Amino acid sequence: MRVHHPGCPKKTRLTIAARVSAREWKDIKLGAAVGIELQKYVRHSLTDYDELLRSKMMTREEARTFIAPQVQEILHVWRKPGLKLRVARTEREA
Repeated sequence: MRVHHPGCPKKTRLTIAARVSAREWKDIKLGAAVGIELQKYVRHSLTDYDELLRSKMMTREEARTFIAPQVQEILHVWRKPGLKLRVARTEREA
């Protein structure tokens, strides 16, 4: 996950790793399993998906379609490297 989603928060990476390892994935490669769990995590934890379902405003399919752009945007941001700060060198160090 650090390679493919370097912007993903460490706590989230650990949560996803635990979820993937806790389940038996038949005929699914590790990368696909991570992708599935990432999407589930984002959908349920970082969007209004569950609230839309509880309020019965939308069907499951409608709610997934509605929040899909949010999920994709979050995953897109996580694919970018995290911010890294560099300390400026003095002339003597350069």
